[in-house]
Amino acid sequence: MYFCRVLKFFVFFSLIIILLSDLSFANATVVNGALTENDIEWCHDVYSQYKTLGLSWFLENYNYSIEARVCASLYEDKIWQYEGDDRITKLVERSKYFVELEIEESKNEAKSGQIDTTPAGISEKTNSIMKASSDGTILVTIETTDATPGKYMGINVIFKDTEDKPVKHVNYDLRVTQNEQEFLVVKSQHAENGMAEHWTRPLFSDDPVDVEVTILGIGLPKERENWTGPNEDSLTFHAVPEFGLLALVILTISVITTIVLTQKSRLNKKF
Repeated sequence: MYFCRVLKFFVFFSLIIILLSDLSFANATVVNGALTENDIEWCHDVYSQYKTLGLSWFLENYNYSIEARVCASLYEDKIWQYEGDDRITKLVERSKYFVELEIEESKNEAKSGQIDTTPAGISEKTNSIMKASSDGTILVTIETTDATPGKYMGINVIFKDTEDKPVKHVNYDLRVTQNEQEFLVVKSQHAENGMAEHWTRPLFSDDPVDVEVTILGIGLPKERENWTGPNEDSLTFHAVPEFGLLALVILTISVITTIVLTQKSRLNKKF
């Protein structure tokens, strides 16, 4: 048993060393509103880190730079799978579009004062569900991107009081599953300003996703004995994709029902 643990640790440590050995510390640069061919090569160099360590790590490691954000948008775009001889040229052309998106988003954020760390080319979190804690003092909202096979799902966890004001310093656990398989499990998280962003590993399908948020208490992380509010209070959110299979089935049934009722109505009027 001890030998197995040592072997597992060695394999994991070796994987991290291999990944980081390819680390490029010279970030790409934006020229004439687009990434250059050398920049696209940089995107290729760090792609394995993005796929293995995830979007959140990737953006944080490269300081949320516009270059890293554009690379992430390219990774999630269909153009990244293009294999023609002019692949590099196509990627440079496409990067110009994502650079423009980033610049426009920055202008809007400067006006509103709200910062979104998600790359502009990656789906926004448009699905929203809210539930109250068991004592009714905290309203928990999750905002998610659509569930897409092979793609990361982004999740915002938002804590507010009954007056719609952020609840600061909420400590919580988060667990995300799809078809009973875990795609994200994080413990002892801390939402300093009442909101936090998470990303799952790539999903297997567009099936509904369950998001479990367990409120541990309110207070500074190192002062657990002074925490207040709900304790070990678990809330489960069933996030149904906007255009997933289940939604399409429900939509189809609704359309058929509407057609049947309309036809019956017309027959009744006729006779």
